Amino acid sequence: MLNKIRLVCFQFIIFTLSLYGSQVDLFAQSATTDSGVKLIKNEKFTEAKKYFNSLLNGKLKPEAYFYLGQIYFLQEKLDSAKASYLKGIEADKDFPLNYAGLVKIYAAGKNNSMADKNQEEAIDLDDKSPEVYIVLSEAYSNPKVKNYDKAIELLNSGLKINPKFAATYIALGKAYLEKNKGTEAANNFQNAIDIDGTNAEALTLKAKIYILVDNNKEAISLLNEAIKNDPSYSPAYNELAELNYTMRDYAKAAEYYNLYMETSEVNLEKKKRYASMLYLNKEYQKAIDILVKVIQAEPGNPVPVRILAYSYLKLEDSENSISYFKKLFEMPSVEYLPTDYENYADLLSQTGSDSLAIEFLSKIVELDSTRKDILGKMSVLCYKNKNWNCVISSLEKREELTGQELFDLGKAYYFVKDSLMADTTFARLIEAKPDLAIAYHWRGRINSMFDPETELGLAKPFYEQFITLSKEDTTKFKKELIEAYSYLGYYFFLQDDKEISLINWEKVAALDPENEQAKVAIEELNKLMN
Repeated sequence: MLNKIRLVCFQFIIFTLSLYGSQVDLFAQSATTDSGVKLIKNEKFTEAKKYFNSLLNGKLKPEAYFYLGQIYFLQEKLDSAKASYLKGIEADKDFPLNYAGLVKIYAAGKNNSMADKNQEEAIDLDDKSPEVYIVLSEAYSNPKVKNYDKAIELLNSGLKINPKFAATYIALGKAYLEKNKGTEAANNFQNAIDIDGTNAEALTLKAKIYILVDNNKEAISLLNEAIKNDPSYSPAYNELAELNYTMRDYAKAAEYYNLYMETSEVNLEKKKRYASMLYLNKEYQKAIDILVKVIQAEPGNPVPVRILAYSYLKLEDSENSISYFKKLFEMPSVEYLPTDYENYADLLSQTGSDSLAIEFLSKIVELDSTRKDILGKMSVLCYKNKNWNCVISSLEKREELTGQELFDLGKAYYFVKDSLMADTTFARLIEAKPDLAIAYHWRGRINSMFDPETELGLAKPFYEQFITLSKEDTTKFKKELIEAYSYLGYYFFLQDDKEISLINWEKVAALDPENEQAKVAIEELNKLMN
């Protein structure tokens, strides 16, 4: 009877956290335990453990063990949770909530007979307490158990006892939410709000429903209301941070996540999440300051190493960026991202390691054959290093080429002495850009190779078109114009058209007065014409 009176006198405040795949509801009994429950609500588990441990020598010993069990259950430390519940029973075998806690342990371990036994014990001790049914429901709404119908049945039994108990509606809403029944979940959260309009948890959970249906405006309104009612309620800040993150407002996401960390217990996972938001908000140095400490605790985790490499890259600190990229690529069993390879390749190229850069770029294409843009980047590095076969293989795989890429490809074929493919490529370039003077120059050069004695004049139309389109721009095309006029001078000499031949050779001499070939040709032509 004493324990029933104790339960009736509790001012129960439900708190549910979905953490590590587990769910727990917590009840604040009085001013004595309320502070500890609030610590748990705000994920300050270390402080909460200290608080409840301090109560183990007093009259609230069974309650303290219950809450310690709830904390350990949240942290998925089931052996410690079980030990706490058992110690609570040892302290007071008539206190029902510790038996309900054991049901959660046995249900998670699929020991149904022991779960049923302890459930019967909890209900026999107090079948008129909705709190008992709420804790029992947690055993089955646990995502690892997924017996949501049983959880809902237990909670409905609790509502029959007290239909105005907000905590039961919150637990029902969460069970329906896990069951993907959004409408039913929202209705139950609203029932809780109707009973207690200042309940930060109910407001936050209803906001989650709106987030799921992309009603962000209403979700933000509810979350702001939750914070107004309880500025220390950390889950509301977390929801606001993640919502703004999905909305790509990284400044607000980082701001709210910082408040989330300030109102909850900071751990490595939260530090990593915060650092990722800072990175996306371009606060690279802040992200670095956090992550250099994180990797000391988790040296084998690739995620913080990756963000460090990227952050230093954004700060143009090539030395540190390369150092962290090297660490990343030395890690075993890492699923590398295309951006890992691409960013590292860019760094390598900037520091003169083009061959290694090409190697890392090729890994991207191996991962994703649709990344034709990477083939273009590879071809630029290959061209820069005069690796003509690399240029050809990259651009032939790219298929759809820009004008510059066609030009590079044509030259690459020329330098590997594949004149036919070079001519074909420059023909493609002319088709794509018919007013591009330099393309005609290259077709002229290549066709002169098909006609080494210049008997057929295969290069003539291309050199003539080049001269026309170049508008005889001697600043931009001096060497190319000398080549074109020299060819035409020789061609017309062979055709016995001395006047036109002389005109072309004189143009060569005008461009290059020291050109020996032009001097000789002009001298000989003058003799023949006189």
